[in-house]
Amino acid sequence: MATLKTWKVLAKLRCCPRRATAVVHAILVLQMMEENRYSG
Repeated sequence: MATLKTWKVLAKLRCCPRRATAVVHAILVLQMMEENRYSG
C-alpha cells in the first residue's frame, strides 16, 4: 500500500471500482518492472 501512495495519479482517480482495479494493477506491474530493472 505504501508503494501505491507514491503514485499521484491515484489521488485524482475518479472511476468505477472495476476500472480502478485495472489501473492499480497496471501501476503495480510497472512499479515491479522498474524495481527489478535497477536491483539486478
